[in-house]
Amino acid sequence: MARGQRITPEQWQAIAQAIRDGGTCRGIATEHDVSPDSVRRIAKEENIPDAFARAHTEKATRARVADMAERRARIAEKYLSKAEQLLDQMDEPHLVYSFGGKENTYAEHLLDRAPTGDLRNLMTTSAVAVDKHMKLIAADTDTGAATAASMLSGIADALQIAAEQLDDEDPAAGEG
Repeated sequence: MARGQRITPEQWQAIAQAIRDGGTCRGIATEHDVSPDSVRRIAKEENIPDAFARAHTEKATRARVADMAERRARIAEKYLSKAEQLLDQMDEPHLVYSFGGKENTYAEHLLDRAPTGDLRNLMTTSAVAVDKHMKLIAADTDTGAATAASMLSGIADALQIAAEQLDDEDPAAGEG
């Protein structure tokens, strides 16, 4: 919106709602093509207390994180479904075909099951899909306990080494 243009009542209401929903001042301004000052003025005139307080930003961030977790769960489910479909294909009739010969003719044949190379590809692709499924699930269920335990173990090892080095450097320290 060009400088000095009036905000329509519809824009005003949309901006006010975005403020109530916990959007950031700059984000709302960019989304609605107005200045941040206009957004702050609307918040003030609409009497939206603490419109851009940190709590609103934190709430919006938590909502965004929850939305992304839900999307990852949907993708993980798709990976698992695809893996299952690929495994099922291994036991189904399989159409093999080729183009070739002097006349570049098309030939096809329906086999009881896929040839060994195609079976391997189906199995590998299925395994990759399951692996990606597991990684997405792990990303949302990891409590960080393993990382913390690893870090604490590293600190303990470093302290042990430092203590041993101090003992080696000054054997007389314990004497009188």
